[in-house]
Amino acid sequence: MDPCESSAQMAASTADQAAAPGRGNQPARVRFLRSMLVPALAGLAIAAAASEISVPRYESRARLWIDGRDAAAGRDGVKVLSSRDFARQVIEARRLGARLAAPAGAGGGALSGAALHLAGFSLLPAPAPVSRETLALRTVERGLDVQQVGGGQVVIDFVSPDPRLSADVANAFAATYVELRQARGPHAAEADGPTAAPARIIATAVPAGTARWPTPLLTSLVAGLGTFLLVFGFQSWARRRPGAAGHEFGAVPMPETTPHPLQHLPWIGAATGEPKDDAEMASSLRLLSRERENADLSRLIELRGGAARLVTVTGGRPDESIARCALALGRSLAGAAERRVVVVCLDVASPALDGLTSDPRAPGLTDLLTGVCGFSDAIHRESASRCHVIPPGRGAREADGLVAADRLPLILTALKQTYDHVIVAAPPLGGMVGAERLAGLSPTTILVTQPGGLATDAVHAFDALASLGFGEIAMITFTPETAEKAFSRAA
Repeated sequence: MDPCESSAQMAASTADQAAAPGRGNQPARVRFLRSMLVPALAGLAIAAAASEISVPRYESRARLWIDGRDAAAGRDGVKVLSSRDFARQVIEARRLGARLAAPAGAGGGALSGAALHLAGFSLLPAPAPVSRETLALRTVERGLDVQQVGGGQVVIDFVSPDPRLSADVANAFAATYVELRQARGPHAAEADGPTAAPARIIATAVPAGTARWPTPLLTSLVAGLGTFLLVFGFQSWARRRPGAAGHEFGAVPMPETTPHPLQHLPWIGAATGEPKDDAEMASSLRLLSRERENADLSRLIELRGGAARLVTVTGGRPDESIARCALALGRSLAGAAERRVVVVCLDVASPALDGLTSDPRAPGLTDLLTGVCGFSDAIHRESASRCHVIPPGRGAREADGLVAADRLPLILTALKQTYDHVIVAAPPLGGMVGAERLAGLSPTTILVTQPGGLATDAVHAFDALASLGFGEIAMITFTPETAEKAFSRAA
């Protein structure tokens, strides 16, 4: 795989991680409790509503024994006990209409009807009043269950919100059926024909002491836990989505930074003694001085190691030597074995940085900041070295807007996590809007000063950077060149 493509993929993956909202200033325990608060409250509210709405139901069972030579007698008995006509006869004979039409406890909690109506689950009122007999028959149909269990036995189960009503209804069905069998009435004839078998009650129903499963407590726990998991999952999804969206299009939060105290790094260069008698010798000495200054600067960055993963090269005033210093430093560091270096061209007005790609319209930093392209499209490889470059790109040609861009700290943080050294060729940052955001990333700052300039100018530039928050500043003054060197173009 192309090393440029591999680095671009790593940069994209770390950018996704850096896009997550920065909450590192809060303790982990506080963040955890805050994330659990809303799901817990939602779960408690739903659990309380479920316990208020849900109604406990009680089941009672009566057993019959029907004497018969085969299972047909039991099946016929089940049909009779389950018929609507027999239920109507039981309700009338045992006077259960009023109790079955409005069983005690069927209304649930005081808020159940209102809650169901607000939730949209309650039924609309019937256009005409329903008779008590119809309501009683509906209750029987919902709660009655008659089954043949073998050995001539038939079980009669009845479920209702009232445990005593459940036992009375089950016993009423059993007793009425036995009486009809003994009297050999119409229902017994229908059930058994001319050879009706006798029946008797072998177990009467008693009121249940505990509610039938699932109980209101279990229903509340399930509803509360389900709501908690649902809200917690939605929160997790919502927290991830803004980070991914910010990575593609919008503004992104400032990565977490740690302030560093101001540290004076060595001042490199500024040699003044130069022979003037032999012009050729003077030119050779200037060349050796520049090479030594570049080597000293590279050595300084190498010695700082992880503290110099991000290096900002700037100056006190606009000058082409800033961009040339950044490029020379990147190429020198990339020459070391196993060092991955990328040069980010933030100074879009520099001619040296503008000519790094063969295609002047190749995507670069401006395209990356606006979300037009990804890392794999914006990162290019130099043909003359192992150094990678992100050219200025298309669009805006003013550095002020790029320095203040919300996505710039995110991009530099992602690159810093991927490359061994990220060299930012920046314009003069003193007094520039948004420069403090770069300072918040704690870079090693290289301040390029003018040869032969006043020492007070260099001091003022140093103080301007320090006031913005840049804490580790090294100053370098290159020996003047007699002729500009041509820099290679990126592949």
